[in-house]
Amino acid sequence: MTFNHLKYFIEVVNQKSFTKASEKLFISQSTISKALSSLEAELNTTLYEHGNREFILTQTGQYLYDFAKDVLGYWNVKEDELIEKIKMDNDKLKLGLPPTAGSIFFFGLIRQFKVKNPTTQLIINDATSKFIPDMLLEGKLDLGIVIEPFEDTRFIKKIAYQTESVLVVSSKHKLANQDTVSFKELKEELFLQVTKDFQYRQVFEKICLKAGFNPHISFESNQWDMILEMVADNQGITILPLPLVEKYKSQNVKCIHLTDPCFPWALTVIRAKGHPVTQGMKKFIELL
Repeated sequence: MTFNHLKYFIEVVNQKSFTKASEKLFISQSTISKALSSLEAELNTTLYEHGNREFILTQTGQYLYDFAKDVLGYWNVKEDELIEKIKMDNDKLKLGLPPTAGSIFFFGLIRQFKVKNPTTQLIINDATSKFIPDMLLEGKLDLGIVIEPFEDTRFIKKIAYQTESVLVVSSKHKLANQDTVSFKELKEELFLQVTKDFQYRQVFEKICLKAGFNPHISFESNQWDMILEMVADNQGITILPLPLVEKYKSQNVKCIHLTDPCFPWALTVIRAKGHPVTQGMKKFIELL
């Protein structure tokens, strides 16, 4: 008993005619006749009165008609539910957005995205960049924000925002009057820095090693505003992305450009290769 056979049977009953049913379904009468014969053979019964000019159902034919309507009705309801679920899932965006990236750049982009795509469901996970790649590979996220340098052949990336990281010192610090500082001058300084849960911490340490020293980290926290308050209190120095420091807006700290080496900083959007690209993802990437 196939879905099409039940569909053909219902139409013949509704039209009370093989001819009209074939016209309605755009198939031949012989195809419909074979389908009903197959149903009768399978059920070992007679579904309609053969040889009668008028199409009349038998009692078992009525049973099958009621059954077929229930099956097709259930199918149609579930098909509609499936299509709606696929539509909703395809127009959904699960975005891994670290808090720092959101406050520096993506808050404005998200506003634009929501205005342009009011029906798209936006789900934001504020995991740090360190954990985002694994979450993408596991399918927990569609897109994620990480910082450069990021090189991993399992992902496709697109740089969204570029700036620099700067040295931040108290206005009372001995370096406060300088506009630029060589990294080598920081070798003996005490650093206040974000924890190792942040991808930025690894990048910071690599830059210091490139300058020829391991940084002396006297305090670490996952709260960048607390770090800046401690810098303002002259408890140490830090290096953070320039836009983050500018949001702090304190007269008690000084931003200084770094040289030998410079410290570029960029936010990059990544997605896992081979994973489906939803409508929500396409819309966000297009906006970038």
